[in-house]
Amino acid sequence: MILILRLLCMLLVVLGIWKIAASVLLIPGRAVKSRIRNPGGKPSADEQMHSALRPLTKLLEQHLPVSEYKLHRLRLDFERLGLTESPRQFLAFAMARSIAVSLLGLSFILLGIPWLSLITVVLALLMYAQSSQSIRNRVQKLNRRIEAALPRMVDTMEHTLQGDRDLISFFYRYRKSAGAALGRELDILIADMQTGNQEMALKRMDTRIGSANFSALIAILCGVNQGIDQKTSLAILASDLRTRERERLKKQLDSNPGRIKGASLVLTFTMVGMFMVPLIMMVIETLSETGF
Repeated sequence: MILILRLLCMLLVVLGIWKIAASVLLIPGRAVKSRIRNPGGKPSADEQMHSALRPLTKLLEQHLPVSEYKLHRLRLDFERLGLTESPRQFLAFAMARSIAVSLLGLSFILLGIPWLSLITVVLALLMYAQSSQSIRNRVQKLNRRIEAALPRMVDTMEHTLQGDRDLISFFYRYRKSAGAALGRELDILIADMQTGNQEMALKRMDTRIGSANFSALIAILCGVNQGIDQKTSLAILASDLRTRERERLKKQLDSNPGRIKGASLVLTFTMVGMFMVPLIMMVIETLSETGF
């Protein structure tokens, strides 16, 4: 017991001397070293995983079997989402993460839990499949926001292009009132149309977005660029887009009946309260006047 107390006292003395020496000699502490290594703040869990798997990611990036079409499709999606990472790096990291999870799952065999190892390997495969799908889901959400803003743009276009068929001027003016999702695409389109062939710029925008509704609009605008009167086609497309947008909103409302019922219930109680409070106050005043 005396020996343990002596060791504890020696440890406390050593720690005290180290603290005094660090303060006198200005030796940087752990927090200062961490800020020097990470000037942007403490790295997130995803950044730490990227750092840990970097050697395996580099190896897989050089030998990853992936088609050029998939890389081209992902490259377009990355550009639209503003991601700086290359598609091959993204897929290599996704595969490296799945391999790491699979190896972790194999360790459960040594612990005598083979069924948990199988579940972990399946989970790793699902993680790899979900990585590419997550990019497509983000692009689809972006496309839905663009398609939601499309009817208003086509309505404006229908009335504006009757007297003036200058597409660059129209997009430049409409960009000021466009939303964020559609605005980014219009910025690329305007710059592309100003520096090159207008019809090719429209077709490149159609390729980037890959929407059926947008493809119909691009076909009409190519006709406008060629001098063809597309007034009737724009009117039909505008009516069709308004109908589809109403159907989409109706389906969205039907898919969330609980929110509608909750909002209706709150609104009902609010209206009842608005009518009941003055009535109750009137009854209380009447009772007070009669002496109750």
